[in-house]
Amino acid sequence: MNSQIIEIPISMRWKVSKAEIQKAIQDEDSIIKSFPLKELNDTKYYLVIIRKIDEIVIGLGFKMQEPTLIKAKCKISVVPVNNWKEELCERIFKENEHCWGGTLCKYEEFYNPANYFFIDDYIYITLEGILRVEKEQICVQSKLKSPNNLGELLYNRNDKDFDIFTENGKCVKVHKLIISAKSPVFERMILCGLKESRENKVLITDFDFEIIELAIKYCYGISIADKINASNGKKLLQFSDKYFISDLKESMENIFDKEKVEHRKRIAGLEDRLAAFELGVEKADKLITELLKLVPNL
Repeated sequence: MNSQIIEIPISMRWKVSKAEIQKAIQDEDSIIKSFPLKELNDTKYYLVIIRKIDEIVIGLGFKMQEPTLIKAKCKISVVPVNNWKEELCERIFKENEHCWGGTLCKYEEFYNPANYFFIDDYIYITLEGILRVEKEQICVQSKLKSPNNLGELLYNRNDKDFDIFTENGKCVKVHKLIISAKSPVFERMILCGLKESRENKVLITDFDFEIIELAIKYCYGISIADKINASNGKKLLQFSDKYFISDLKESMENIFDKEKVEHRKRIAGLEDRLAAFELGVEKADKLITELLKLVPNL
């Protein structure tokens, strides 16, 4: 599997009213403002204001559908309270809704005008930082590639007799014989005599053009290895499952099973290194305490 460490700058300026905060904290103990990470599918970062018993905490968190190791180095500050800021020095996030932050003040101090947290009943929170993420690319096994050139010759012919349309109007053309041989779902669709069979076309709304095109190329025996990544690979697995393209489904499942094992190993290794570091800090603190006992009047 290939992987690449990417750096993603993030920033946010959150203006939120006292009334919004009071209502949200009363209902759910917290209020958040989130933004999507374009570089990572299905991942968002967010600022959060939380009431923890008698304290107000401001922090950074992530919403993710899949476990992702994110190393964040950020600064959170409150305007105009220039003397308060919270710095995250390479904090590691790896779970959905994982959040970390610092105490701003006592709850009863938060709404007190004398503390200047609000300007005209609004508080302004800023976030600046850098995320470091290991972005994975799936190495597709060679069994996704067919040695035959016949499939490519058929795919490039202009006599295809069935059209698969996507929601945005794009079309993938295919031979009925090919798609029927690979997918019993399409075979029944074509042979049943219903609308799709009579019009020689079907509309698919839950998969985009890229996924359908990759699946059809695979059905022709064309290599799609260099086109697969973690994002479209998951959708391709879903497509093959829905339309019973059994050999494509089996290949994708094998790939993701291997990737999950490797991913768990990396997470376990990182946890071990983090635990060792924390243990070293604890031992150092104890040593300093003992040394101070030996030094008089210090």
